Amino acid sequence: MSTIDLILLGSLCQSPKSAYDLQKQIEARNLSRWIKIGSFTVYKKVVQYETKGYVVSKTIRNGNMPEKTLYTITPRGKDTVKELMTQFSLAETRVFLDFNAVIVNLALADESFAKECIGNIKNSIQHTKKQIMEQLTTHKDIPLFGHTILEQQFMLLETLEKWEDSFEKEWEKERTEK
Repeated sequence: MSTIDLILLGSLCQSPKSAYDLQKQIEARNLSRWIKIGSFTVYKKVVQYETKGYVVSKTIRNGNMPEKTLYTITPRGKDTVKELMTQFSLAETRVFLDFNAVIVNLALADESFAKECIGNIKNSIQHTKKQIMEQLTTHKDIPLFGHTILEQQFMLLETLEKWEDSFEKEWEKERTEK
């Protein structure tokens, strides 16, 4: 099982939700910034959870609204959440940044294109850092756990800015020595 499973099942521990509600919660929490999950995947996952006995479903209708299926966590699902929390809290911390695939291939690029890619990475780090800072300053009502994750990401981005600056200087130095 994956972190996506922990996020979805954990959300269902809070309250019953439809697949649509789960997707909206992911968007509201800005989790889509760190995990790739679409609405089809959410729907597919809750159906799998029901098959495995982690959730039960109930179709409801409110007034003239279309029917929707609500998923409620089962005791087995709650046990699975605890197991996943233990598993992921004990797991080796891995940080994979997509731009590292660019870095390892920079030697294949001509100087102009390599500079462009490095500039793109630098701008992306700065842009993401700015977005997170805006969230931290404008959304004072973010719960502690969400707030602390944003702070963590901001601190990581500050470190990445320093790394990028150092890398760029070393790259420039290496190029001029050739």
